Amino acid sequence: MTVSIRSVLHNTQFKRADPVVEVEGKDLDMPVRWVFTNEREDVSSFLSGGEMLIIEGNALLAADWHGTLGQYVASLAQAGVAALVVELVEGVVRMPDELVSAARLHGLTLIGLKSRVPFVDICQSVNTAIVHEQMHLQLEVDTMSTSLREGLSRTGNIEAVAETIASLFGESVAIFDGDGLLAARAGRAFDAGNESSAVIALESRSRPVGALEITQRTMTSDATMRRAIATIVSPVAALYIDGGARMGMMHHLSMGPADGVHVNTFEAQEAHAMLEALGFAGSCIYMPFAFRFRSVVEGINHVSTMVERFEELSGCAVSCMLEGDLMVGWCSTTDSSDGAAAFGRHCMDALAVLEGDGIYVVHGRVALDTVTLVDGFAVLRDIANHEPAYGRVVSTMSALVDRFVASSDMDKAMRMLVVQTIGFEVAASPLLLDTLCACFDNLDSKTGACEQLGIRRQTLYNRLDKVTQMVGVDYNDKPNWVMLLFAAKLTKSWQEQHGE
Repeated sequence: MTVSIRSVLHNTQFKRADPVVEVEGKDLDMPVRWVFTNEREDVSSFLSGGEMLIIEGNALLAADWHGTLGQYVASLAQAGVAALVVELVEGVVRMPDELVSAARLHGLTLIGLKSRVPFVDICQSVNTAIVHEQMHLQLEVDTMSTSLREGLSRTGNIEAVAETIASLFGESVAIFDGDGLLAARAGRAFDAGNESSAVIALESRSRPVGALEITQRTMTSDATMRRAIATIVSPVAALYIDGGARMGMMHHLSMGPADGVHVNTFEAQEAHAMLEALGFAGSCIYMPFAFRFRSVVEGINHVSTMVERFEELSGCAVSCMLEGDLMVGWCSTTDSSDGAAAFGRHCMDALAVLEGDGIYVVHGRVALDTVTLVDGFAVLRDIANHEPAYGRVVSTMSALVDRFVASSDMDKAMRMLVVQTIGFEVAASPLLLDTLCACFDNLDSKTGACEQLGIRRQTLYNRLDKVTQMVGVDYNDKPNWVMLLFAAKLTKSWQEQHGE
């Protein structure tokens, strides 16, 4: 069992210090990787996450500190600290309000110590328990690995692989191929929604193979155990369910541009060739998406239903691949007669079916060409991996402001904003950019925008329709349209400040 904040609170030496949980952060069952003491203000720069930091209360009043307590807590939270422990015995005998407020804001567990116990005694006791547990877990992983390898060496098909895993762990097992189709099942039926399970990504030769889902009724597999299982099972499963070059090309496309922002000429040519090899004509338009499953067993049928309904539309198709609990792909159509905005609405109607089904859906904007499609994947995976909000459908555009603010590289942040919203074509058109900025200045009032630009209402609508044709978002899509106007205003200001 992994040493957690909760188990540290019950450690004999720690209990001697009369600990009081002042703020219960995200989870008291969060693992503690190490316990140590360091009272530097910039201690977060030396951390790698999972630490429990112990300091004396008086350190919070250090004269040489330059920042606030709120900034100190924010830096610890950003570094992934499991908990901050403050000794409240001499000088500072109660937790400062600013520290408590900041801990609540950032979800950082805050613990006060009401009695004095040498920090070295606490660190030695808890860290010894951590090392002992790590050795015990490693022994379990080694024993499991040996047994699993031996069992899989005698399998001749994917059904036997599932049976071997289920028998070894005494759990229910489901194996899915890269297309999300059930390849094998073993053990008693999954009790969907009423039991926990672990979903493990299977891959081989740097391309997705599928997913292994295993219940956690009698065991709790940590990250180390899951990595070991994935390493052993993946090459064996790939013998029977490897999707081959098709999965490799889809994976390559969905990883987005190498710089994480915008494809270069070579990448665009390579991506276009791959799309053609996958059977997509140059006239296709797309909408990229990513699904994060709480449970693949529980959620995959909902996705299948969504795909079937969407593909009933003329010229529409869905291409996707399963990578553990993540499914990445795109909706597409060869029939663009209704326009990009209409296609986007069809996609949104299809994705809306997945709301509330234990699936976190993230989608990009409509892509009218290969470049825009690949660029769309630049932020898709990152958003899908960040604290999944199961049951919700969100767009990458809705998350752009947070990413923009968090970026320390303003040039890259601006390029990302342009790529994911208005696109470089609109950004390079003074006429269209000024039109969008006028709409922003007038709170999207068409009358006000016309007066500011000195044009007729029909002229304004013609320009906005041109934007819609270029970026796939129209003024009836209020949330994304507002983001589009905001991005246009920032882009205009950026160009003026940099003389572009």
